[in-house]
Amino acid sequence: MKRSSLYRAFSLKGTAEHYWLSLLVFSTLVVASFLLFEQQIQTQLNQLTSLLPSDPLQRTSLALLLVTLLALDVLLPVPSSLVALLAVAALGAIGGYLVIFVGLCLGACLGYWLGAGYFRLLSRWLGLRTWQPGQVAYRLSTLSLICLRGVPVLAETSVLAAGMQRYPLRSFLLVTTLANAGLALAYAAIGSVLVEQNALLATILASMVLPGLFLGARSLLKNRSAPHKSDQTQALQGRFEVSYHYPVLFSDHIFQADNPCLRQQLTQHHQGRTTVLVFADEQLLQCCAQLPQQISDYFSAHAADLHLKAAPIAVPAGESSKTPDVLQQLYAHMLTHGLDRHCYVLALGGGAVLDAVGYACATFHRGMRLIRIPTTVLAQNDAGIGVKNGINAFAQKNLLGAFYPATAVINDFQLLLSLTPRDQLAGLAEAVKVAVIKDAAFFQWMEQHAEALAAFEHSASRYAIRRCAELHLGHITGAGDPFERGNGRPLDYGHWAAHKLENLSQHRLRHGEAVAVGMALDALYANACGLLSNDETQRLLRLLDKLGFNLRPAELGVKDAQGRSLVLLGLEEFRQHLGGRLSIPMLNCLGQSSDVHHIDLVLMEQALLRLASFGGPDFAWREGCAQ
Repeated sequence: MKRSSLYRAFSLKGTAEHYWLSLLVFSTLVVASFLLFEQQIQTQLNQLTSLLPSDPLQRTSLALLLVTLLALDVLLPVPSSLVALLAVAALGAIGGYLVIFVGLCLGACLGYWLGAGYFRLLSRWLGLRTWQPGQVAYRLSTLSLICLRGVPVLAETSVLAAGMQRYPLRSFLLVTTLANAGLALAYAAIGSVLVEQNALLATILASMVLPGLFLGARSLLKNRSAPHKSDQTQALQGRFEVSYHYPVLFSDHIFQADNPCLRQQLTQHHQGRTTVLVFADEQLLQCCAQLPQQISDYFSAHAADLHLKAAPIAVPAGESSKTPDVLQQLYAHMLTHGLDRHCYVLALGGGAVLDAVGYACATFHRGMRLIRIPTTVLAQNDAGIGVKNGINAFAQKNLLGAFYPATAVINDFQLLLSLTPRDQLAGLAEAVKVAVIKDAAFFQWMEQHAEALAAFEHSASRYAIRRCAELHLGHITGAGDPFERGNGRPLDYGHWAAHKLENLSQHRLRHGEAVAVGMALDALYANACGLLSNDETQRLLRLLDKLGFNLRPAELGVKDAQGRSLVLLGLEEFRQHLGGRLSIPMLNCLGQSSDVHHIDLVLMEQALLRLASFGGPDFAWREGCAQ
């Protein structure tokens, strides 16, 4: 018989007819046994009661003995009902209640421990090495766990099953403690009546059968309320939730042998030696000629825990990495090196490289373990933090992609020092973006430290990157839409125009540079609509200008044969990217945005013209501006 058949054969879940038949047989056996032996049991109970000690020390010893018997009921054939009634007869209602309650709680904990530990070891010893809690056909519910506390045999079986199925320990302790408190109270009351009226058969039979009757009634009601089995048109409902956790770490010199950061992330979720393949931005490898050797030395120093499959594999830099051809090359490398889902991929590079490698990892074997190591300012404070991956296709930016969180993100500030000043600056645009939509205080701090940021002064740059990453991560994990099912996307502020400008420039413009222009354009539009004041619009444009961004690229003035601005065509492309209704985040004030679902093209064209004259003598804040 196959293991799956064994699991089904020993499942507790059966039909209502089988349940009621089993309950009838069980009840008949209980009644028959008590009809035959009631007088003898009653006589023995009376004799035990007459022999009960009166000495406090002896009574305490008896109480401990009774607690032990009740606790060991999960292992030994202890008549727990009789022991409980004896406790009440010997120690009174209150003393008996405490003994029963403590004994039942200890027995439940012992059963859970056995189920979680030794039973699992036994299953492995018997050869069931693939056994997992999710393979058990019947999942123990909270209500079943409560009701089964009063049913002989099933009470012990239920706590063992709870341990084997990894029922949450805190919930288990709370549920069983409350159930045991009620059961002990029932036994105390039954015991008091028994001592006075000698109603042994009725009381013990009720204590055994009534919980079973309750479960049977519940099962019957569920069967009656459920759709009839012959109804083939009834929809089946599937629902589950998946929890993601990934740390964003900040460190320096992560490939030094004495830095434990990377090794900890590679080994903490993996048993045995971890196999790793590294993909790295080719420009990074050119600028840091010593980096491949540093990576090789690092893995050699930790050879007991880590295995590097090959030297770092170069990936084209920038948007040229986000093509179907490069994606196929990434697949080929992972296949050639025999990666499986327990191996790790390290992705070193800017946002584009991280997007491409991330998409390959999301789809190869339906999901590879990925650690992102961003090497640009933009990637460390934005792109590397998010859960989006993708490539460009059919002249559309990020047309193909997947939402796939990395296992971890590690930001090494030292990797930014080899960047050109232009690339160091470009990443600050995302910091400005997240500040103007979420944190007015951070925006004000950037105004105060604009010169230091423009010069990439280390202390100011470190703070800006970390605060930006913190705000991005907070939005992804706390806004309730990490996979962007809806249309509202405040983190896309300035991006509808940025995506179009990147395409129009054939990616001459860096993503951050295009986002800076897009933010300025949307700020002027919001100002023309009366959403954003003159003062706050000026503050945003002046900060972008002071940081060194060119807000008047030539692509702003490009038109088609009909005289239409090609930048404005990006609105329709962005609507298609959203999948339906247009939703553009616009500023209400610094630190706050709202979604706009309609764009007045006349006002937007005016905003384009005003931005094209920014910094010149023709630029003014008078006509069309909010006061």
